[in-house]
Amino acid sequence: MKIQVVPVGLIDSTILEYLVNLVSERLEIKVEVGENLPIEAFRRNEARGQYLSTSILRILSMQKEPSEDVLLAVADVDLYVNSLNFVFGEADPTNRAAVISVIRLRQSFYGLRNNSKLFLKRTGKEAIHELGHVLGLRHCLNPRCVMFFSNSLADTDRKEDDFCKKCRNSLRGQRRD
Repeated sequence: MKIQVVPVGLIDSTILEYLVNLVSERLEIKVEVGENLPIEAFRRNEARGQYLSTSILRILSMQKEPSEDVLLAVADVDLYVNSLNFVFGEADPTNRAAVISVIRLRQSFYGLRNNSKLFLKRTGKEAIHELGHVLGLRHCLNPRCVMFFSNSLADTDRKEDDFCKKCRNSLRGQRRD
């Protein structure tokens, strides 16, 4: 199995390189960067100033090659789902695809001075979290586990960029099936 990280729009190569290395290490899977998808391929909800993450997943799934096991789209735009104001990411386990947004992971989004190390850590946590869902994991009750639901950036900062023992064992069990 392999994971392809797909930049949506302009994504800094530092982010992509970080994700390739972290995801490969945490999931013990081959990871590579895929071909860029232009942000113009997706419709922006002008009233909200956001993009519907579900529609990105739908288009991503339609463009997926049979040989690609898992796709992870990385976007630098604000995402939402119909039931929430925003999302850091969304996963579609059926079609083995996920999308994350990096825009709300930057300190500058909140009027604070940027911290590139913190930004990359947050990005990695969100990527691992959504890929965990694609690979069959649900949210975890352990606030330190990467599979803990992030309702806020504080939740993301509190958790680790790896699975707790229970989720790691569950992930290994899923892969054997």
